[in-house]
Amino acid sequence: MKKFPKILIVVLVVIIGIVVLKDVLIKSAITTVGSSVLGAPVKIEKFALRVITQKVHIKGMVVGNPKGFPEGPLVDIPEIRVDFDLGALLKGKLHLPLVVFDLKEVVLIKDKDGNMNVDALKVAQVKEEPAEKEKEEEAKPKKKGKAMPMQIDELRLNVERVILKDYGLGEKPTILAYEVGLKDKVFKNIKSPEHLATLVMVQAMGPAGIKGAAIYGAATILGAAFLPAGVVGVLVGNDSSTAEYATDYNGLYDASLSIVKEAGTLKSEDRAKGVIKAKVDGSDVAIKLEETPEKKIQVTISARKLMLPKPEIAGGIQYQIGERL
Repeated sequence: MKKFPKILIVVLVVIIGIVVLKDVLIKSAITTVGSSVLGAPVKIEKFALRVITQKVHIKGMVVGNPKGFPEGPLVDIPEIRVDFDLGALLKGKLHLPLVVFDLKEVVLIKDKDGNMNVDALKVAQVKEEPAEKEKEEEAKPKKKGKAMPMQIDELRLNVERVILKDYGLGEKPTILAYEVGLKDKVFKNIKSPEHLATLVMVQAMGPAGIKGAAIYGAATILGAAFLPAGVVGVLVGNDSSTAEYATDYNGLYDASLSIVKEAGTLKSEDRAKGVIKAKVDGSDVAIKLEETPEKKIQVTISARKLMLPKPEIAGGIQYQIGERL
């Protein structure tokens, strides 16, 4: 009788170990497959699989830059929610009735030669095969180890911000930030990881006005032909970008001042009033620092060129301030 509690404890430990190991193994598999599909490092902070409810919850997914570009994130996805079909999975098919992507930030980099980080992704290298070759491939015996068939019925995509870093003018890039109003944009009938990856990237790039990138050609071939003309995304705000920082006033002011001096020409500054004015990329930029009731520092940046609002320039400066701090 005394042995029974010990056996029970051992059984419970084994069960808990299997549950924990299951998530670890699947998390590892996703990062490995994702890195292979994209040709860039993929990391995941947390992964949870719920068999009974048939749901997957992923937190902190980051896709790094491909080889040849600076280290750092290309895509930052704080949260992914997935509904999966257990019955289909048991039959060898990955059927996902619903996938929700909450994408915080995409960082597009253009090097001095005009090459883009997104074009260096493996999914952007897809080339259209002649119809004859496709028929030959279909006639060949199916190889063992072939990728599991995939079907996403509905994808809901949210995109918060797109950053463009252009090194075309020198070692220090011109940085533009686009606050994108893409909320619950729905796409249906996605049939491969490559299709999913190109669709997400094309939708994110549209608001930055990037055209002619290889990723668009790949998207067309893979059946994700959502080109810039059809992009749904609006710039939030008129000509300004506002953010709050939990830091000291003088440090924030110095960082703001340093960034506009590096990016353009300083016109005037008043530390006591928290006002900085400058000329950046041909636009008139004004930065205003104010303390909030919560003892944080609010930074409002506006940018206009020939009386027209330039929120991407204001957002680019705001992004650099955040990075500097």
